[in-house]
Amino acid sequence: ALSGTVFIDRNNRRTAVAAFDGAAAEMQKYRQSVFIFTEGTRSYFEKPDLLPFKKGAFHLAVQAKVPIVPIVVANYSHILNVRTWQFKTGKIPIKVLPPIPTSHLTTEDVEDLAKNTRELMLKELIELTEKARREARVERQAPSVDVDGVVKASGADVKGNM
Repeated sequence: ALSGTVFIDRNNRRTAVAAFDGAAAEMQKYRQSVFIFTEGTRSYFEKPDLLPFKKGAFHLAVQAKVPIVPIVVANYSHILNVRTWQFKTGKIPIKVLPPIPTSHLTTEDVEDLAKNTRELMLKELIELTEKARREARVERQAPSVDVDGVVKASGADVKGNM
C-alpha cells in the first residue's frame, strides 16, 4: 500500500472495476505509470508463446487515455525451467516496444487493441527468444584446443605458460 500499488481482486468484478477507476484517476493526476502483466498469471511455456491477454489493462489505458508501452521478455525456459527444476546462467533479452496511443480509442476498441498488442508482442517474443537461444548455444560451446596450444572459448584466444 505504501508503494502506491493498485491491487486488483480478479474474482470480484465490482471491486476490480472500482480499483481501475481509481487507478485511471491517479495515472492522469500524477502522470503515473502502471505495470500490468496482461496474461494474468505466469506461464511456464518452453517455447515462445503467450496466454490470452486479460482486457482489464487495455480498458484502463483507454479510460485513462494513456499509451500502452509493451515490454517483451524472451522465453527463458533454457535458463530457468520450473517444471524440471533446472536453473542455469544466461542472458534474458528484454525489449521495450514503441508506445501504442489510446487517446483516440473507446471501450468498443478494447478487444481489437488487446488482440493487436498480443500479436505484436508475440512476434517480438519469438524473435527475442530465438536470439537468446542462439547466443546461449554459442556461449555453451566447449572450448577447442588448436595444435599450437591456443584455447578458444567464447571467441577469445588465450595463450600463456602453465
